Amino acid sequence: MSLTNQKPYAPSAERNKQFILETLKDELISDDVVLEFGSGTGQHLSHFAAHLPDVTWQPTDLADKLPGIQQWIAESGCQNILAPLELDLSCTQNPDIKVSVCYSANTLHIVSWSLVGQLFRRAASLLGNTGKLCIYGPYKFNGQHISEGNQQFDLQLRSSDPDSGIRDTGELDQLAIENGFSAARVISLPANNHLLIWGRSRE
Repeated sequence: MSLTNQKPYAPSAERNKQFILETLKDELISDDVVLEFGSGTGQHLSHFAAHLPDVTWQPTDLADKLPGIQQWIAESGCQNILAPLELDLSCTQNPDIKVSVCYSANTLHIVSWSLVGQLFRRAASLLGNTGKLCIYGPYKFNGQHISEGNQQFDLQLRSSDPDSGIRDTGELDQLAIENGFSAARVISLPANNHLLIWGRSRE
């Protein structure tokens, strides 16, 4: 991550934001309220909000990330983004907000498996009996990487933190089902990434 005009800036977010947006356009409807776990720099959410003005967006992240997210929001001029909220998967409670969609990007391979579980549990609590959870990133399928690049990235992650690493879709589906979601729909995106969409099984 680097700084541009004192704002946090992630080149990867800049590269993939349009591909994700085009997919989300088919998943979101007017008046959806989308909570983003781990908004990071705020680039994704600001871009999405500008192109989907009938959707309300709730950014969340650790406390030290919130000022940077607010900079992106302010520069965007979007009125459909709520003030960013602190949300630490390991300790803070869910915000008191009714949402219809939860979204996250490039988080599951960074956080520990226990926090992956927390994310699914928190999404289930926030969504109630309806809605969907959409998560973008690299994944393994049937225990196998889909590219050499992903395999090398996974080794790099695990060498830095053994609790991190690219997650397998089968294990994620099992976790999702335990928390009241259906198995994921899988949408392929560029650079060996996918958007997985879990719907509430009681929809």
